Amino acid sequence: MLTSAPSLLVLMMLGALLLLPSSLSVHKGGWDNPTCTSGVVSVSRGERAEMACNISNPFVLVTICLVVSGKECRLIFKDVAQGHFSQDGWKLWVQGRTAQLVMVEAQDTQAGKYIWEITGHQRSTACTTLNISGPEMTFFQPKDIPQPQMRTPVGPVLLLVILFILGLGLVLSWFRRRHSATTQQCL
Repeated sequence: MLTSAPSLLVLMMLGALLLLPSSLSVHKGGWDNPTCTSGVVSVSRGERAEMACNISNPFVLVTICLVVSGKECRLIFKDVAQGHFSQDGWKLWVQGRTAQLVMVEAQDTQAGKYIWEITGHQRSTACTTLNISGPEMTFFQPKDIPQPQMRTPVGPVLLLVILFILGLGLVLSWFRRRHSATTQQCL
Protein backbone atom coordinates (compact mmCIF):
# COMPACT_ATOMS: atom_id res chain seq x y z
CA MET A 1 0.00 0.00 0.00
CA LEU A 2 2.83 2.40 0.73
CA THR A 3 4.26 2.09 -2.79
CA SER A 4 0.94 3.08 -4.41
CA ALA A 5 0.67 6.38 -2.51
CA PRO A 6 3.67 8.01 -4.27
CA SER A 7 2.43 6.81 -7.69
CA LEU A 8 -1.01 8.29 -6.95
CA LEU A 9 0.64 11.59 -6.03
CA VAL A 10 2.64 11.56 -9.28
CA LEU A 11 -0.53 10.91 -11.30
CA MET A 12 -2.32 13.80 -9.59
CA MET A 13 0.61 16.13 -10.32
CA LEU A 14 0.65 15.08 -13.97
CA GLY A 15 -3.10 15.70 -14.21
CA ALA A 16 -2.66 19.18 -12.78
CA LEU A 17 0.12 19.89 -15.30
CA LEU A 18 -2.12 18.76 -18.16
CA LEU A 19 -4.89 21.16 -17.06
CA LEU A 20 -2.51 24.10 -16.69
CA PRO A 21 -2.33 25.16 -20.40
CA SER A 22 -6.12 25.17 -20.84
CA SER A 23 -6.63 27.16 -17.65
CA LEU A 24 -3.99 29.68 -18.78
CA SER A 25 -5.72 30.20 -22.14
CA VAL A 26 -9.02 30.79 -20.38
CA HIS A 27 -7.35 33.30 -18.08
CA LYS A 28 -5.86 35.22 -21.03
CA GLY A 29 -8.98 35.41 -23.21
CA GLY A 30 -11.89 34.29 -21.09
CA TRP A 31 -14.55 31.77 -21.89
CA ASP A 32 -16.10 31.66 -25.36
CA ASN A 33 -19.68 31.94 -24.05
CA PRO A 34 -21.31 30.78 -27.32
CA THR A 35 -24.78 32.01 -28.24
CA CYS A 36 -26.23 30.34 -31.30
CA THR A 37 -29.56 30.32 -33.06
CA SER A 38 -31.38 27.76 -30.98
CA GLY A 39 -34.49 25.70 -31.34
CA VAL A 40 -36.24 25.60 -34.69
CA VAL A 41 -35.95 27.92 -37.68
CA SER A 42 -38.93 27.60 -40.04
CA VAL A 43 -39.06 29.05 -43.54
CA SER A 44 -41.09 28.45 -46.68
CA ARG A 45 -39.52 26.58 -49.54
CA GLY A 46 -37.43 28.95 -51.67
CA GLU A 47 -37.09 31.62 -48.96
CA ARG A 48 -33.90 32.76 -47.24
CA ALA A 49 -32.93 30.86 -44.08
CA GLU A 50 -30.28 32.06 -41.63
CA MET A 51 -28.68 30.78 -38.46
CA ALA A 52 -25.66 32.09 -36.59
CA CYS A 53 -23.28 31.57 -33.68
CA ASN A 54 -21.46 34.30 -31.75
CA ILE A 55 -18.69 33.80 -29.19
CA SER A 56 -16.69 36.10 -26.91
CA ASN A 57 -13.36 35.25 -28.60
CA PRO A 58 -12.49 35.14 -32.31
CA PHE A 59 -13.36 31.91 -34.09
CA VAL A 60 -10.50 29.54 -34.80
CA LEU A 61 -12.47 26.74 -36.50
CA VAL A 62 -16.10 26.11 -37.48
CA THR A 63 -17.55 22.75 -38.56
CA ILE A 64 -21.19 22.35 -39.56
CA CYS A 65 -22.96 19.12 -40.43
CA LEU A 66 -26.57 18.23 -41.22
CA VAL A 67 -28.46 15.25 -39.78
CA VAL A 68 -31.55 14.18 -41.71
CA SER A 69 -33.99 11.59 -40.30
CA GLY A 70 -31.53 9.55 -38.28
CA LYS A 71 -28.84 9.29 -40.95
CA GLU A 72 -25.19 10.06 -40.34
CA CYS A 73 -24.08 13.66 -40.05
CA ARG A 74 -23.41 15.05 -43.56
CA LEU A 75 -20.54 17.53 -43.45
CA ILE A 76 -21.45 20.90 -44.95
CA PHE A 77 -18.31 22.79 -43.87
CA LYS A 78 -15.35 21.25 -42.04
CA ASP A 79 -12.75 23.09 -39.98
CA VAL A 80 -13.13 26.44 -41.74
CA ALA A 81 -11.43 29.53 -40.33
CA GLN A 82 -12.19 33.20 -40.98
CA GLY A 83 -13.64 34.07 -44.40
CA HIS A 84 -16.53 33.49 -46.81
CA PHE A 85 -17.36 29.98 -48.04
CA SER A 86 -20.01 28.60 -50.37
CA GLN A 87 -21.03 25.05 -51.21
CA ASP A 88 -24.15 23.37 -52.68
CA GLY A 89 -26.59 26.14 -51.77
CA TRP A 90 -25.06 26.94 -48.36
CA LYS A 91 -23.06 30.09 -47.63
CA LEU A 92 -20.94 30.44 -44.50
CA TRP A 93 -19.51 33.71 -43.32
CA VAL A 94 -17.00 33.58 -40.44
CA GLN A 95 -15.63 36.91 -39.30
CA GLY A 96 -14.17 37.66 -35.91
CA ARG A 97 -16.61 36.44 -33.28
CA THR A 98 -19.54 35.75 -35.63
CA ALA A 99 -20.32 32.78 -37.87
CA GLN A 100 -23.44 32.92 -40.04
CA LEU A 101 -24.90 30.15 -42.21
CA VAL A 102 -27.27 31.25 -44.99
CA MET A 103 -29.43 29.28 -47.42
CA VAL A 104 -30.48 31.86 -50.04
CA GLU A 105 -33.32 29.68 -51.38
CA ALA A 106 -34.02 26.98 -48.80
CA GLN A 107 -34.80 23.59 -50.29
CA ASP A 108 -36.15 20.34 -48.81
CA THR A 109 -32.68 18.77 -49.00
CA GLN A 110 -31.43 21.43 -46.56
CA ALA A 111 -34.02 20.67 -43.86
CA GLY A 112 -32.88 18.86 -40.73
CA LYS A 113 -30.78 19.26 -37.60
CA TYR A 114 -27.64 21.38 -38.01
CA ILE A 115 -24.83 20.57 -35.61
CA TRP A 116 -22.31 23.38 -35.13
CA GLU A 117 -18.90 22.54 -33.68
CA ILE A 118 -17.27 25.87 -32.94
CA THR A 119 -13.82 26.59 -31.58
CA GLY A 120 -12.51 29.80 -30.11
CA HIS A 121 -10.51 29.21 -26.93
CA GLN A 122 -12.69 26.20 -26.19
CA ARG A 123 -14.62 23.76 -28.32
CA SER A 124 -18.42 23.99 -28.11
CA THR A 125 -21.33 22.28 -29.83
CA ALA A 126 -24.71 23.79 -30.69
CA CYS A 127 -27.75 22.47 -32.57
CA THR A 128 -30.40 24.21 -34.66
CA THR A 129 -33.23 22.56 -36.59
CA LEU A 130 -34.34 23.92 -39.97
CA ASN A 131 -37.90 23.17 -41.11
CA ILE A 132 -38.93 23.84 -44.69
CA SER A 133 -42.64 24.30 -45.34
CA GLY A 134 -44.76 25.14 -48.33
CA PRO A 135 -46.92 23.43 -50.90
CA GLU A 136 -46.09 19.79 -51.18
CA MET A 137 -43.95 18.94 -54.12
CA THR A 138 -45.53 16.68 -56.70
CA PHE A 139 -43.40 13.80 -57.74
CA PHE A 140 -43.76 11.82 -60.91
CA GLN A 141 -44.89 8.38 -59.75
CA PRO A 142 -43.04 5.40 -61.25
CA LYS A 143 -46.37 3.61 -61.74
CA ASP A 144 -47.24 6.25 -64.35
CA ILE A 145 -44.34 5.12 -66.51
CA PRO A 146 -45.23 2.17 -68.73
CA GLN A 147 -42.94 -0.64 -67.72
CA PRO A 148 -41.60 -2.98 -70.38
CA GLN A 149 -42.95 -6.50 -70.06
CA MET A 150 -40.46 -8.91 -68.62
CA ARG A 151 -39.92 -11.80 -71.00
CA THR A 152 -37.96 -14.92 -70.34
CA PRO A 153 -35.11 -15.12 -72.82
CA VAL A 154 -35.91 -18.06 -75.11
CA GLY A 155 -32.43 -18.52 -76.59
CA PRO A 156 -30.52 -19.49 -73.43
CA VAL A 157 -33.37 -21.68 -72.13
CA LEU A 158 -33.65 -23.52 -75.46
CA LEU A 159 -29.88 -24.02 -75.56
CA LEU A 160 -29.92 -25.53 -72.06
CA VAL A 161 -32.75 -27.93 -72.99
CA ILE A 162 -30.89 -29.10 -76.13
CA LEU A 163 -27.64 -29.61 -74.20
CA PHE A 164 -29.51 -31.56 -71.51
CA ILE A 165 -31.11 -33.86 -74.10
CA LEU A 166 -27.77 -34.43 -75.88
CA GLY A 167 -26.05 -35.15 -72.55
CA LEU A 168 -28.80 -37.58 -71.55
CA GLY A 169 -28.50 -39.31 -74.94
CA LEU A 170 -24.73 -39.67 -74.55
CA VAL A 171 -25.07 -41.11 -71.05
CA LEU A 172 -27.72 -43.61 -72.21
CA SER A 173 -25.67 -44.73 -75.22
CA TRP A 174 -22.56 -45.14 -73.06
CA PHE A 175 -24.59 -47.15 -70.53
CA ARG A 176 -25.98 -49.42 -73.30
CA ARG A 177 -22.59 -49.97 -74.83
CA ARG A 178 -21.05 -50.76 -71.45
CA HIS A 179 -23.95 -53.02 -70.53
CA SER A 180 -23.77 -54.89 -73.84
CA ALA A 181 -19.97 -55.35 -73.46
CA THR A 182 -20.52 -56.81 -69.99
CA THR A 183 -23.20 -59.14 -71.34
CA GLN A 184 -20.86 -60.29 -74.17
CA GLN A 185 -18.18 -61.24 -71.66
CA CYS A 186 -20.59 -63.41 -69.69
CA LEU A 187 -21.56 -65.46 -72.78
